[in-house]
Order: sequence, then C-alpha cells, then structure tokens
Amino acid sequence: MKHLKRALHAFFLRLETLLEAGFGPRLNPLTQLGTLGWYLFWIVVASGIYVYVFFDTGVTQAWQSLERMGRVQPYAGGIMRSLHRYASDALVVVVLVHAVREFAMDRMRGNRWFPWLTGVPLLWFLYVSGITGYWLVWDRLAQFVAVETTQWLDALGIFAEPIARNFLDEQTLSGRFFTLMVYMHIAVPLMMLLAMWIHIQRHAHARVNPPRGLAVGTLAALVLLSLAWPAVSQPPADLDSVPARLGFDWFYLAVYRLLPHLGGATLWALLIGGSLLLAALPWLPPLRKGAPARVDLANCNGCARCFADCPFGAITMVPRTDGLPYEQQAEVHADLCMSCGICVGACPTATPFRRASALVAGIELPDRPLAGLREEVTAATTRLEGPGRIVVFHCAHDATDAALADASTAVVGLPCVGQVPPPFIDWILSRRLAEGVFLSGCSAHDCYERLGDRWTEQRIAGTRDPRLRDRVPKSSIALHWANASRRQSVAAALDRFRDRVRHPAVVAGTASAPRVDDTLVSGPGPRPSAWRIALQVGCYAAFVAALGYFATQPAYTALPGDVAVLKLAFSHAGAPLKPCRRHTAQELADLPFAERSATTCERGRWPVRLELDVDGRPRYAGTHEPAGLWNDGPSSAYVPLVLPAGTHRLDVRLRDDGDERRYGYVASREVTLAAGQNFVIEFDANAGGFVFGHARKAGAKEGARP
Repeated sequence: MKHLKRALHAFFLRLETLLEAGFGPRLNPLTQLGTLGWYLFWIVVASGIYVYVFFDTGVTQAWQSLERMGRVQPYAGGIMRSLHRYASDALVVVVLVHAVREFAMDRMRGNRWFPWLTGVPLLWFLYVSGITGYWLVWDRLAQFVAVETTQWLDALGIFAEPIARNFLDEQTLSGRFFTLMVYMHIAVPLMMLLAMWIHIQRHAHARVNPPRGLAVGTLAALVLLSLAWPAVSQPPADLDSVPARLGFDWFYLAVYRLLPHLGGATLWALLIGGSLLLAALPWLPPLRKGAPARVDLANCNGCARCFADCPFGAITMVPRTDGLPYEQQAEVHADLCMSCGICVGACPTATPFRRASALVAGIELPDRPLAGLREEVTAATTRLEGPGRIVVFHCAHDATDAALADASTAVVGLPCVGQVPPPFIDWILSRRLAEGVFLSGCSAHDCYERLGDRWTEQRIAGTRDPRLRDRVPKSSIALHWANASRRQSVAAALDRFRDRVRHPAVVAGTASAPRVDDTLVSGPGPRPSAWRIALQVGCYAAFVAALGYFATQPAYTALPGDVAVLKLAFSHAGAPLKPCRRHTAQELADLPFAERSATTCERGRWPVRLELDVDGRPRYAGTHEPAGLWNDGPSSAYVPLVLPAGTHRLDVRLRDDGDERRYGYVASREVTLAAGQNFVIEFDANAGGFVFGHARKAGAKEGARP
C-alpha cells in the first residue's frame, strides 16, 4: 500500500505540473476534479430533464420516442441526449480519478476520513444511476443490461422469486417493471445529490463550482463531441432473441464483462468487499498528527477569525465561560482539527512585537507555539550575512528543501504556510532581521490543508483579516506555490527574488505582493500564448476522443453467433408436507367464530425438483426450496442455459410432492433452435404443466401429470 501510494503520488505530481503548464494553476483540471464533478452532475441533470420532457416511458414507445427526438429536433434533442450520455461518462472518469488522487495525496486519513467514507456510497449511487438509465433506452444494449442485472441481483438470494423472470421473453415483459426503472433513474440521482451535500459538510468554504474558463472549455468540448459523434440507440430490444455483438459503454458497464467469468455471487463479494476495504483505507494505517490547536482564553477576544478561516470546521464559537467582557470564545473540536495552524495565522493576538508579556496567541498549536517560532526566526536570522538576506517560510508539502538554507537564507518549516501571521512578516522586515520574506507553499488552488494559499494571499494583499500593514513594502515579499516535484522551480524563484531584494529600485512603488513564478501572476494576467492554447485544445481533444471511443468501443460479444439460449422458469408451490385435515364438529365448536374453517393445514411445503435432459444427456438438475420464513411459499426458478443452434431433444421433469419414486410432471419435445434465439420452457400449473416456446402465447398445454 505504501509503495503504491508513493508511485501514484509521483505520477499525479508530474501530471499536475504538465497540465499547469497549459492551463495555469487556477484552471488546472487535475486540481479542480471536485468542482468538475459537481459541474458535470448539473449538466447531466439539466440535459436529462430536457430529454425526459420528450421521452415516452412506455416499453414499446421508449425506443421510438428517442429516435423521433433525434430526427425531429437534431440540434436540440439530439445534442441534449448526446450531452447527457457523454457528461455521464465524463462524470465517472472525474469521480474515479478524484478518488485515486485523494488516496495518492494522502488526503483521506486522520480527521479527513469523513469525506472519504461518504464518497464510497457515492460511487454506488453513480453507477446505479447510469445503469438504470441504460434500461430506459430499451434497445439491444438495454436488453442485455436488464437481463444481466436482474440475473446478477438474483444471485444475492434475497428475493422471493427471481426478478429475471420479468424478462423471460416478450410475452412476460411488463410495463410496470419498466416504470419502476424510470422512477429509480429519477430517485437515485436525487439521493446522490443529498449524499454529495453530506460529502462536503466537513469542508468549510467548499468549492462546488469550477472556474469560469474551465467550465466553458469543458462544456464546449462536450458539445463538440455531441455534434461530431452523436449518441444513438442500437436496434430495438427483442426479448425473443439474445443480443450478440453490442456497442459497449466501458465507463459504466465494464463490470458486466466479469460476470460470465466470476459469477454473480463472486462478483458481489468482490464489489462489497472492495467497498469495505475502500471505507477502511483512512485507518490503514491511522494518521499520526500533531496535537490539536488550543485556545488561550486570556488572549482570546472572541473575534471569530479562526472560526472563519478553519478549513475543516474544527472551530466553533460558544458563549464566554471565563467572565471576560466578550460575548463568545473559540472552541476547538479535537476530533476535527488537522493541526494545520491556519487558525494561528488568523489570530490578531499572534504578534511577535509583544514584549511586556509572554508571546501567547488566542489560539496556538502546542507542538509549534508562536514564542518558539519567534525564537527560531531570531536565531536563524542572526546567522545571516551579506546583501539579500531572506527568510523562507514553507509548508510540509511543498517543493522547498532545507538545503536551500545558506549564509543569506534562513529556512523555517511549518505545517502550513497559512500559519504565518502577517505581523511576523512586518516584524522581520521592520526589525531588519532580513531584507525579504519568501512564502512557499503547495500548488496554487490545491493546498494540502485546502485554504492555506488562499488565506495567505488575501492577508498579504490586505483583503482579509489580519491584514499586513500598509507600511510593509510589498516588494520585499514573494509568494510561490509549487508541488513537491518542482524543487528546481523553488530554487530558481528564490534566486530571482534575491536579485529583486538586492535591487529594490527596480520594483519601487509595487502595490501588491508580486509572485516570482510567471505562471502564478495574480489577477487576470497576460493572455495565454499560442502554445498554451494549443496545449489546452490538445488536452480537451484527447479527453473527448477517449470519452467518445470508450462510450461504444471496443464492441462486446455477449453471445457467440452459433448458439441459442434456453431458459427454464417456474413459480410453483409444492405440496404441503402434511395433508390437510378436516375439523371435527367439536373442534369447530371450540374455535372462535372468526377462525373457523373446514380444514386445518400445517405450514411447510415440499421443495420442487426440476431436471432437464438435452439429447438424452442430463443438462440441469436442481432442488428449489420454498420461500417464506416458514417454508410455506412457492418455489421459484430461473435457469438460463446456452445450447448450440440446431435441433435438440428436450426432456424436462418436475416433482413437487417429495415422492422420489416418480415425477409429477414430465414433458418431451424436439425443437430447432436458431442462432441467437431465446427459447423458454415455463412450468405453469394452471396450464397443466410445461409450456414450450411460443406455445405459451397460445395457451397450449404440455407436460401434464402422467
């Protein structure tokens, strides 16, 4: 697990750097996966509502209504249907990559277990929503999904009767079951939306909307894909035959490729076991983190800035308890605190200028107190010499290396660069401990502690409390965000900043905190260069090309071309274990009036034995237990068998009374099966026994009691 996480971590850092070169840090799709997931969900919902307005929910009308939509309004209904399909597939990709990346970046352990744990059921909701959507088209692929899904569900053994019997053939298909799928396809996304809301509840200031440029580019790419490669239905479903070769959506339906090899029960065990393993990952092993933040009431004035800045909602404001003339005080929930220190950087009492009393802020990290930080900075700066002396504050997850420290550079590590209070920068520069302060953190818009980069920028720019004083020259401050794979960029950025500090006249009059990395220029910045635009277009094109291809290709051969499917089915109550007995006159008199009946029957029925021989050879034999807690319900069976196309002699037998000397029902027939045919043998006691194939439609009776 450790080595896998390390390899994935290195891969995502390099991919992030590559995408940042084209999109910039703000529009980097890899750091916006969460917001893209929300955005794609709303695209799916909006396009789905439009399609549903013109969709006919009838079994026989569903396919025609979708085809008519594409013909009558190709530039509205056709595009919206394709957009619904491709946005759904893109949502699967984004969600899966987001989950793998959060695992690789180790952002699910410790007190961050809640978003991860609530994300596991979101995967189930996502796939159930997509799979039920395929049923509604009711083409050959929908037929395959419906039959395979119901057979897979029957493997759970929790249904009184096999639900796959609803799809025996065209005769048994019911519009009521189809209507149920429509309601499920609407209800499950609504439950998914609720789960998504719960998923982000422990993230303060959670981002749910991607930047405008990324949103426009994503929508445009999906629309162009819909125009170039419209999503269309496959031939209409026909339950009297079996689909052979299908255009396959590998984003949603890949698991069905495993069903023939693993079987339904094994696949359920793997999926449920895998989900439990995913849910347990935050504790394999548990995260070792520092002590949670601690409030010092003597220095807390209840300003609520720590409450507003905490990325994980670990701080709440409660009524005052110490008698000081303030309405409220901060309270830290230790089980939610990630010990990032961002709250310390937000505290107005976190100022190193204090000398009359001990340096203790209203909220502190016990493992990294401010007094100790001041002493560390003082000791480190006393050793600096020469022009261009710089103090570097960096976080535990950026690309800064302690080896950067030299005769003119002091390097101070913190849990998060957001822990640095602006007064510390003022103190360092005003006391001439150094000529410059270099703040280095994680990737922009992808801070490991979520908000450290954003709050630091706003505090230095003077738009968020506590603000940096106007007297502090912004040219003496630099912000640099880079992931851990970009160590060379940090060294180069530090050298550029040192040159600027040594020649302050070059940047005199700078009003805002300049960034030293050209890809991280604050504000709108320069227009993208031609190669950057080309890289963005290439990324979008590669993504939608893969999306369009794997939405239907490679084709899946569900059934070889020279075979047919024979289905055995019945729902029949076996004989009672003991025969019913008539009440005597005295027994009837002793019974309450409402409970009087002519006979009394004990609960419990015989299991039903079913056997099939094909061409004189046993092909199936099974005993089916009665349903119900008291084993007094009907026995049921649904048995699909693959046979070579051609003529076969079929001998089928059924016993329902426990008498092993004979079978109550027998039938024999010679049938010719065409390639791809779906042939049904159903037992119907009301029809007198076994009914073969299309004779069921005519009500023919075969296989009665001998």
